[in-house]
Amino acid sequence: MEIRSFGENAAPKLLDERMIEGYAIVFERESRVMYDLERKRFFIEIIKSGAVSDELLRDCDIKALLEHNNQRLLARCNNGSGSLSLCKDDYGCMYRFVSPNTQDGNFAIEMIRRGDLFGSSFAYITDEKRNVEYSQRDGLLIRTVNKIDKLFDISIVSDPAYFGTDVTVRSLEGCLQYDKDNNYQIKIEKLRTQI
Repeated sequence: MEIRSFGENAAPKLLDERMIEGYAIVFERESRVMYDLERKRFFIEIIKSGAVSDELLRDCDIKALLEHNNQRLLARCNNGSGSLSLCKDDYGCMYRFVSPNTQDGNFAIEMIRRGDLFGSSFAYITDEKRNVEYSQRDGLLIRTVNKIDKLFDISIVSDPAYFGTDVTVRSLEGCLQYDKDNNYQIKIEKLRTQI
């Protein structure tokens, strides 16, 4: 399962006292440089607009969560119905729900209002061989996801991976400490010039 998150225009917003709306997925936009721990490589990812279909949104059990924590459920869309509304447009996959009158629901409203939770995220799987294409640009791998096979959750998060250079670079430095080829410091410096 892969997790991606967005900030800026995708961020969750309060439409009224309890209605929360945002974009879980943004189409045709390049991510920041990310690092694949398993394959030990840097890449930029693009989710194509055709990667999410109306059928996919109807056929999955998708939960709205806080920080991808299943114990912090805010809403749910199970096979196309429930308290979570999902739709796609030219920009991406939008979500909307009325925040529940629970401790987590009230927490989400307050943290969005204060600006402490400002990212939207999603968890998904895809068949790497059939649905993903790779290319290179300026020596960097571009990973293009043409189809998502299953969506698990959309989540309101505090640190969106596609927003904020400092957050991305810090997290990459943590990942690269596990890189056994001892070139991670050189890679970080090169990466900083690209971001």
